[in-house]
Formats: sequence, structure tokens, C-alpha cells
Amino acid sequence: MIKNKSFLVLIALSFLEVFDFLVIIGQKERNLEEANEILDKYPLIDGHNDLPHMIRTNFENQFDQFDLNDMKESLKKLNKSNIITHTDIKRMKEGKLRGQFWAIYASCESNAKDAIRRHLEQIDVVYRYIEQYSDFFKLVTKSEDIMKAFKEKKFISLLGLESGHAIDSSLAILRMFYALGVRYMTLTHNCNVPWATNNLVDRLSNASAYGGLTQFGRKVIREMNRLGMMVDLSHVSHQTMLDALEESKAPVIFSHSSVYALCNHTRNVRDDVLLKLKENNGIIMINLYNGFIKPNNEVPTMDDIIAHFNYVKNLIGVDYIGIGADFDGVSSTPPDVEDVSKYPKLFAALRENKWTEKELAQIASQNIIRVLNENEIFAKSQEHLEPIDDIIDQKDLGDLYSECRTSF
Repeated sequence: MIKNKSFLVLIALSFLEVFDFLVIIGQKERNLEEANEILDKYPLIDGHNDLPHMIRTNFENQFDQFDLNDMKESLKKLNKSNIITHTDIKRMKEGKLRGQFWAIYASCESNAKDAIRRHLEQIDVVYRYIEQYSDFFKLVTKSEDIMKAFKEKKFISLLGLESGHAIDSSLAILRMFYALGVRYMTLTHNCNVPWATNNLVDRLSNASAYGGLTQFGRKVIREMNRLGMMVDLSHVSHQTMLDALEESKAPVIFSHSSVYALCNHTRNVRDDVLLKLKENNGIIMINLYNGFIKPNNEVPTMDDIIAHFNYVKNLIGVDYIGIGADFDGVSSTPPDVEDVSKYPKLFAALRENKWTEKELAQIASQNIIRVLNENEIFAKSQEHLEPIDDIIDQKDLGDLYSECRTSF
């Protein structure tokens, strides 16, 4: 009799385990269904994607060499199947991605050389694929046009200039990039410019000796504010972050950075800066690169990713969070969110962590739309001001920059 009772208890426990498992599976499926429904209602706009650079690197900007509907197949035809690709129209549709700030980027090797040419060529690339696939893409330069494009079922395409060296220390060139549709500029990449320091100096024992923004750098911020171009602080040094937050009268962004307290990489954002970001009413758009989510070359789980979102939410609130995955600009991505097709899984995991529909709508696009709109409103208030004509002090340029110039 005792053996029979024990057997029945084991059966009951096994049944409960199976039942609990089915409940968990069912809840995960509901979370994914809800995530898809939310992404159908609200546009998901990612803050940073390096597709233009991927096209330059692998196809030399030759449009007859690739089909943006399926970049994996395009690489396969060129015997480049080993190349990692994160973005194409097929996967954007699958991932319910509805908008993107396309990164206009040229590496630091172009700094003080042909940076302007290379950045202009990358703007041309974006213009061309928007035109070539015009049934899908639409260029957007104003916050008020974002929801219009979404309702037209167009893919919202915005431009972000990733590298401060693109302007060659010229406010006139900054204005020309704005005229071409650029709506944010990352002040530096992983190299200093004559007027701002980058994050790599924070790895040095004497980091404070390098400073942050120079006086000319502060004028760059003021001119960006006057134009309505968002100031992007991803890639810059800690001191440059603090100086820019002090100088900017409009909300700033981190277009593709994560949380330093969870992963102590100098590309990530420290708590003191996050607190000032809240005061500034700006936004941090969480980067999904493995090395910014988890330290020591560990492969991040979905829980590791969600921890960054939860950390910022708990520290400063959901009003200041977005997503800037950095797809096609990084060498490794988490298995659960390896490319643009997997955003619904990310939103389902956030639902599992009790994020509400309102909160998910905010991080999907409402927060970044607000920040862009507030930059536009501030620029409107500055219309009485003339463009800043100041020229950078030639002493600040140094030999590296001066030798390629024939004039101021």
C-alpha cells in the first residue's frame, strides 16, 4: 500500500511539473502575441544601424551587387556567406521594425583626411536605397512626419551622423549635413576630434588630463541646438558627456550605448551621467552588442539584456529609454536577438518582466520622437539668432589637421 501511495505521489508531482511547464510555455506564447500586437500599434524606431557601412565594406557601394530584400543571399552570390549581416527588408518586416536612424559613418582612419567625402558618399547610399526601394522606405526629417509615414505603412528612415570628424571642425559643414537631412551627430567616434575627447581616454590613468569639450566644442553644441540637430553622446569620454549635458539646452541622446554599472565598458553610461540625462530630458538607446551587455567576452542571455532596460527604468524612469541595437556595426550579438528580425522576442521578454503596453510604446518610439520634437521646438525659439561663424583656433587643430588645409 505504501509503495502504491508513493507511486501515486510521484505521478502527481510529475503531472504538476508538466502542467507548470505548459503554463510557462503558454505564457511565453501570450507574451510574444502581445509584443507583436504592440509593435503593430506603435512604430519601433531603432536609434542606430550601420547598414550603409555594411554596404560600403562588402559591396563597395555598388548597387548592382546586392538586393536589399535579402542581404544573406546577396553575400552568398559573391561567395561571402561567412560575412555576418543583420539587416535587410525581409528581416525588418519579420521583426516589425518600422523606423531606423541610419548611421552615416566613416572610420577614424579618415579623420583629418577624406572624412567629409566618405560621409557624403554614405548619405548618397541611404538616399539611393530609399529611392530604389521607394515602395518600402521613406525619408523623414521632422518629428511630425514620423507617424504620418507609419500610417502610410512606410519604413521611417532618418539620418544620424556617427562621427564628429565628419565636419572637419567646421560649423559650416555641420550646417550642410543638417541641410542634407542629418538629425543627430555623434560628437566623436573612437578617436578624438580637436574639440572633444572620446571614450578611449577613460581607459588611461590620467584621463582627467585630456578634458572633454573645448570652447569650440561648446560652440558646436550651441549650433546643433540652434539647428535642431540632436547631440549624440555615444562614443565620447565621460568628461565630454558631462560638458555636453551642461552646455546643451535641448535634450541629448545616447544613440547606441548601455549601462556601465552592469558592464564596465567605457562606451557605456555611468550612473552620474544617467541622472543628469534625466535632468536634461534626454534618452539612452540600449545597445545590443555582446561586449556592451556582458563583460569578459561572455555571451549575454535575454535576462542580461533586460537587466539593462530594468536598471535605467529603476534609476531614472522609462521616459528616458529607447533601443539603439547597433546592428551591422558590431561583430557579435546575443543569440536571442541576433538581428533585426528578433525585436518581438525582446519586447516579449520585457512583457514577461511586467513592462506595460504604455511603457513599451515609449521605448519603441514615443521617447525618441519626443526628444526630436523638443530639439525642433528649441530650434524654433532660436530662429532670431544668426548662424555661428566662429572658426576653430588653428592652435587647437595641431599638425595632424593643419597639414591637409590650404586655408582656415
